[in-house]
Amino acid sequence: MFRKPRENSIGGKFLISGFTHEGKSWFSLTFPKIAAIDSEAGLAFEEGKNITIAGKKYNNLVLVDTTNDLDTLEENLDAIINGEIDCETLLIDSETKFYNAIDIGATEAEERKAKLAGKNVDARAKWGRIKNIVMKLQQAKITLSSQGKHVVSTAQASEIKDDDQKTIGFKEEVHKSLPYDYDVRLRFYVDTDKKTKERVFFAEVLKDRTHVTKVGDIIENCTFDVWKPFFDERNKTGNKSGANFTKGLENSVSGVLNDAEQSTKLADDVKSLIKDFKGNIDVQKRIKAKIDELKIDVKEMDFTDPDTLTILLKYIRTL
Repeated sequence: MFRKPRENSIGGKFLISGFTHEGKSWFSLTFPKIAAIDSEAGLAFEEGKNITIAGKKYNNLVLVDTTNDLDTLEENLDAIINGEIDCETLLIDSETKFYNAIDIGATEAEERKAKLAGKNVDARAKWGRIKNIVMKLQQAKITLSSQGKHVVSTAQASEIKDDDQKTIGFKEEVHKSLPYDYDVRLRFYVDTDKKTKERVFFAEVLKDRTHVTKVGDIIENCTFDVWKPFFDERNKTGNKSGANFTKGLENSVSGVLNDAEQSTKLADDVKSLIKDFKGNIDVQKRIKAKIDELKIDVKEMDFTDPDTLTILLKYIRTL
């Protein structure tokens, strides 16, 4: 339903890119009350201690989950959305790791699906699956922002080169649609002071919906303090939109299953139940007879039609 325009409380969505050891994580740790999902175990070096940037100390990390599992990422997002986790900022370090996990998972799923159907891998189906998962996760991040929480995503950078292999730009190593959903995009890099020979950290502004900075601005020793006054002013109203952009996406990451993935899960369940009957020779014989009746190749169980595996699973559960 339409409503009159108003200034709502909102959190910022920041996408931070750069090469290793160029200041991405330290910038991220200047945000308030951070719950971090650390997929690279890189934040372990910063846990429980202060970091100092331009003479100011920061120690805002309150919760950490070290994982690169997609379902765990989704569970963490849902927990924050539902108010089960007390934080003001969600830090995902890094989006590149999770994108790689999505890519590998989608590739394996389509390969299993193709083998099950006796066909070649459908590349379009793979990229469609990746897009669906990325969209769901992004919708959850947008929901957090609408609740007044900040979302900070780090990503590895890669060079864009011309035909002569000259570097003409940089890009984030993430799904191509990801950068559009963020309010602020920064590229971090390091330069060496010619006089002191010390490493100096800089951030180049690639995008800023808040208009606090301009595209092309170069910020030395960049921290969240640059944007803090803007968000503090917005959040004085206390009006939260309450929008939940995850609604309507009925399937969770773990639930976006094709037949091949269902087969894998069902096969795991069958194997687990069979293991429970180890030593019971009579039951083992009956299970084997059912497997033979259904013409299931035990060595290829992961590639068996899910309907057939469901029949076997239900039978075993009656024993």
